[in-house]
Amino acid sequence: MAECVECGADVDLHDDLEAGEIVDCTTCGAELELTDTNPPVLQKAPELEEDWGE
Repeated sequence: MAECVECGADVDLHDDLEAGEIVDCTTCGAELELTDTNPPVLQKAPELEEDWGE
């Protein structure tokens, strides 16, 4: 379990998740990135930026 940084709800995490994976908060729908696995740390997932062909 980890806490959603947007709404504070508990987010259930699978045992096989790795750092860098994206999970969704089932309470508020926020996309969160798992930045560390021991202990589990969630941060708001970065927005995808367009590269305009660069």
